[in-house]
Amino acid sequence: MHSLTRKLNISLFKKIITIFLIVIAPIFILGIYIRNWGANTVREELSKSSTAQIEFYLSQLEKEIERLKILQYTCLNDEHLNRLAVQYSIMSDYDIVSNMRQLQARLITIAYSSSYVKNVSAHVFSIDKTISSSRGVDDLDNRVYERTRTAAGLQGAQIIRYEDGLYLTTVYPSDNTGPDSNYVIEIELDQDVFKEDLEQFNIYPDSGSYLIDLTNSNEIAMANTGKPMQFREILGDLSIADKSGTYLSKIEDYHCYSVYAKSEYLNMLLLRYLPENLVFTPMRNFTSWIWIFVMVSITVIIIFTLSMNRFINKPIKKLVEVFRQVEKGNLQISLDTNDVRSKEFSYLYTRFNKMVDSLNMLIDQAYKQKILTQRAELKQLQAQIKPHFLYNSFFIINTMAQMGDENLIEFSNHLGEYYRYLTRNAADIIPLYEEVEHARTYTSILSMRFTKNLKVEFSSCPKEFAQYPIPRLIIQPLIENAFEHAVEKRMKDRIISISFESENERLHIIVEDNGTSLTDEKLTELQQMLTSQSEDAEVTALLNINRRLQLQYDEVSRVLLKRSLLGGLRVELILGLRGE
Repeated sequence: MHSLTRKLNISLFKKIITIFLIVIAPIFILGIYIRNWGANTVREELSKSSTAQIEFYLSQLEKEIERLKILQYTCLNDEHLNRLAVQYSIMSDYDIVSNMRQLQARLITIAYSSSYVKNVSAHVFSIDKTISSSRGVDDLDNRVYERTRTAAGLQGAQIIRYEDGLYLTTVYPSDNTGPDSNYVIEIELDQDVFKEDLEQFNIYPDSGSYLIDLTNSNEIAMANTGKPMQFREILGDLSIADKSGTYLSKIEDYHCYSVYAKSEYLNMLLLRYLPENLVFTPMRNFTSWIWIFVMVSITVIIIFTLSMNRFINKPIKKLVEVFRQVEKGNLQISLDTNDVRSKEFSYLYTRFNKMVDSLNMLIDQAYKQKILTQRAELKQLQAQIKPHFLYNSFFIINTMAQMGDENLIEFSNHLGEYYRYLTRNAADIIPLYEEVEHARTYTSILSMRFTKNLKVEFSSCPKEFAQYPIPRLIIQPLIENAFEHAVEKRMKDRIISISFESENERLHIIVEDNGTSLTDEKLTELQQMLTSQSEDAEVTALLNINRRLQLQYDEVSRVLLKRSLLGGLRVELILGLRGE
């Protein structure tokens, strides 16, 4: 058998490998041609795309800087700033603080209006104070004069570099600089944001981008991490007379493809370089070979699909279908081995049919054996309950007859109804309402016997569970157990409570008493008895009912024992799901 299985696996493996090689070989060969011949088109599109990207970025950056400049000029007319610059000496402390806070609020608004802004400051020369959006009020720094003088001679955006920082400076009045000016609105730009923006262009390994300041001897304004090299070597090969362009350059052994765009307003140049081998491979006849590749690929795929469908897919699909039927419980199904030509699947079909036959035989044997065992155990457990109540009833009748109790006739009627219930129906499972009525009959007997010293609180049966199927005689034994082992030992104020609760589609039947003889040790012993359920243990009423519930429903259905709020034992029956 092992040798046959191995031969079948080898045969199937050869077929799959052969079909796979037939499919992959032409695709691999044509893929090489398409890669070579398509590189030229990729180069042109990449050049256009790269140029458009950096031009668009510079255009958006110009608009953002221009917007910030407008906010600067608008802020020069701020009434709070003017008051501080002109009326500071005659203002009260309250007015000074109030105007400074109002001015700082406006500066904060400008700072939060753009991600490029790191800090906005108003330098008031007349009072030697600086109001900042991030640092509040501080003494005036003398380096502000140097920055304002540097910006005075620039055109366009007037972006200046000072001690590794980038600043936009606006002076009032605009024809004065230094101490002769009244105040300055200065925006410090966040260089980290520029670096994050440049990262979007680095989509290839060993590529990089630089934003270069053309006003300061081509000094880098900000740059992202790219391949370590001197950007001036690339810039030296570029002819930047045009607004944008592309260029090939070689730095040591590194061949790169450079794209640049220039902004007159910002007076900056954005340079991007890419590895040459990513964008250059001159080839011909790209379009024709694309169509050939598509047609050949479609033909090969069709051949492969038809072959796989005939030899593997159809037999497997049929096998899966019959397995699904078996999962649904249909064991009267078989496969025709004549429908397949493959020896492998013919073997699988034969073994499947034998497996289904074996399952039918084993399930039939196991099912019948389990049903017979359960019914025998149920009959045996119920038989233990009937004589137990019978001899107790005779003792009660004897006592009432001796005492001349006037309730003897009614008691006898209830007792007759009780035993008629036991004998008129041999069914093991009955509706809940019948079992509840039988338990009520039993409690009526107890109430007649102890009219003054026994109080029975019996809740109504839930209507939605009235027809719920339950094993016979599972409520009455609990009431009897509560009376004999707990309530009967009290001289007065005896209470037995029977209630019903519904939780998560399960019915909980609860029997409680106010007995005083239940100790913690006894309660623990009873709980352990229900948990262990050893075969050699004495079958008491509680263990009897617990086993019947688990036989009838599921593992969740059981008897729970707790101490009742009344003081005695609380017995809770958990039945199976109502829907099942």
